[in-house]
Amino acid sequence: MLVETNKVRFGEFLFDAREKVLLRAGKPVSITPKALELLLVLLENHGHLVEKDALMKKVWADSFVEEGNLAYTMRLLRIVLGDEKRKPRFIETVSRRGYRFIAEVEEITEENAPSSDSTSEFFEPHNEESPGSRKIKKLLLPAVAVTIIGVISAGFWFAKGKGLDGSAPILNLPFASEKLSTNGKVAHAVISPDGKNVVYTNGIEDKQSVWVRQLESGNNVEIIPPSDDFYYGLALSPDGNFLYFVRAPKLIEQQFDIYRVSIFGGIPQKIIRETEGWISISPDGATISFVRCYRRDEENCSLSIADASDGKNERKLVSRPRPFRIGDNEISPDGKTITFAVGQSENAANEFSISEVNIENGQEQDLTIEKFFNIKSLEWLPDRSGLLIVASRVPNKEFRIWQVSAPSGEAVPLTKDSENYSVLSLDKAAHRLVATQSKQDFQLSLFNLENTSIKQKLGDASGVNFAANGKIIFSSSMTGNDEIWSINADGSGRRQLTNNPAEDLSALAAPDGHSIFFASNRTGEVQVWKMDGDGSNQTQITSKEGGPPLFVSPDGRWLYYYHNLTKSLWRVSLQNGEEELILKKRMDQLAISPDGLRIAFPDKQGEVNILMIVSVVDASIVKSFKLTDQKGDLIRVKWSPDGENLAYILAAGEFENKFLWFQPLDGKTPRQIANLGSERISGAGFALAPDGKSFAVVQGGWRHDAVLIKGLK
Repeated sequence: MLVETNKVRFGEFLFDAREKVLLRAGKPVSITPKALELLLVLLENHGHLVEKDALMKKVWADSFVEEGNLAYTMRLLRIVLGDEKRKPRFIETVSRRGYRFIAEVEEITEENAPSSDSTSEFFEPHNEESPGSRKIKKLLLPAVAVTIIGVISAGFWFAKGKGLDGSAPILNLPFASEKLSTNGKVAHAVISPDGKNVVYTNGIEDKQSVWVRQLESGNNVEIIPPSDDFYYGLALSPDGNFLYFVRAPKLIEQQFDIYRVSIFGGIPQKIIRETEGWISISPDGATISFVRCYRRDEENCSLSIADASDGKNERKLVSRPRPFRIGDNEISPDGKTITFAVGQSENAANEFSISEVNIENGQEQDLTIEKFFNIKSLEWLPDRSGLLIVASRVPNKEFRIWQVSAPSGEAVPLTKDSENYSVLSLDKAAHRLVATQSKQDFQLSLFNLENTSIKQKLGDASGVNFAANGKIIFSSSMTGNDEIWSINADGSGRRQLTNNPAEDLSALAAPDGHSIFFASNRTGEVQVWKMDGDGSNQTQITSKEGGPPLFVSPDGRWLYYYHNLTKSLWRVSLQNGEEELILKKRMDQLAISPDGLRIAFPDKQGEVNILMIVSVVDASIVKSFKLTDQKGDLIRVKWSPDGENLAYILAAGEFENKFLWFQPLDGKTPRQIANLGSERISGAGFALAPDGKSFAVVQGGWRHDAVLIKGLK
């Protein structure tokens, strides 16, 4: 039985009742109130399973919440504890039931405070409050209250603290933004160090150019003429005299190169080859940092530095294996370290964070325990007191501007509007901020397969599929986040089927017409879910990392799905929930034949692009076809309903025309069915009707504009 005490210890953590704080290795740990309450309940029932319903009733006693809130809070708690779901040290997940605290819990008394080998006794089960449970409640509930007050106080200090008044005036002025463009074609923009000019790209699908805008006068001057190249990033030297940009030809599949040019004109000089779009220049103008992503298993992305004048003396600082990637990076104001966004979002979970590497010795450290779905951009505040970042956090889809405190690692959202921000650029005095905003505009269209000039637009969408009865099941963000909808082929009977703050995507109707499967990250990572045709009875099907559902076996026993992390083919039993790997090969996309016996996916034989067909049973090669256009990218593939053709879409480039082809399985010459134009096709934006008479496509693009922000308070 536990003894009344001031401290409780598990692993490297300690609850100190006297100081009212959760400590790790003697240092206070930042933890949200709900995560702390959740930890309390698990400690009360140490060693015993706590059902999900019981946890939700205890932690959210006075409010109605869905199971996704529990999963999300559990992920936050695991992040705080440094725990892993697959190899837990503290919290074990019991599939479909609940959680169990499995680490040893020990009370710290005056006698055993220096060192102790004793371990705690098990708590009583959660449905019977034991004496030990009551004592831990008495010990820890005051800590919860004080921690809540501490979190609120820290947030207030962070947003209003005097330490930021002088160095970041933009944080102390009311939110105010001014449109710098309205044509939807400005994807990148940077403000000069003195805050007087903005350099920006102009053009998306068409030719692109680079301009400079004088903020005082509003004059715009072209500094790099239009070309067919595509721009992926911009940066200015500290004196504002040189522009660095990342660029590549549109129609050539390759990585991008970094160029340097005088802001007053001249011929751009290529200084570094094969990079991504994220670059930063040191405060003294001598060093450039950049990212490469060769997308190998052992090294997916790396962060390097070189001389900013000519790209010489290149040196790699850090790298990450697949699926982790390195994104935007920023050399610190003192020039000693590089801060970078790192993580992965393949499983639609909050697994992106911010790290820092010392340029001299290569030592790394995490700047925060806060996690995000993705981090697009980051900027240091002048006195290194914190960062401004653009990030999204599941289940909220919007990319907001956040402030991250360097001392505490706390993250606070600064923007609450519905705008999605992309790129940030702060002037040297932190008076003005330039940001780009992005907005998607994709439309669902239905085409007649015999006469593709007959086209019917059905509304906003991000993905599409057909039910056996011809009804269209699609995902759309028209409500602010992605939900599953249904609509009749004639445009009537539009109906919303899901309503959740998370993303619900990739709907698949079962052949019997009674069920719809879909991918959702409402648990904190993408899993396969199932619901009735009217949207009721939504239940989780997979418990490992899931992905988009692809196919229901003819006997109705198995659901096949695409594993988001490994890009491989899996299936889950619809009878007992058993999940198993079917094909380990990494595939960018795949399609399963109507009889469920074959898989089609794009592949290569040497330098030749092919469509490969393999057996589901033993992965043996059944057949392969050479693509009609070897210069084109295969962006979508489907089986025809009768199983006699493979339908695929080819494009010479992202902004080039897309062509729909039918490849007969008997080896006859492929037929070009339709020219779908140059608009992008969304990830799940192509489907064939079950009667073989029509097909649906989701096409559109993104609008990008720049804004000048003068206050973020």
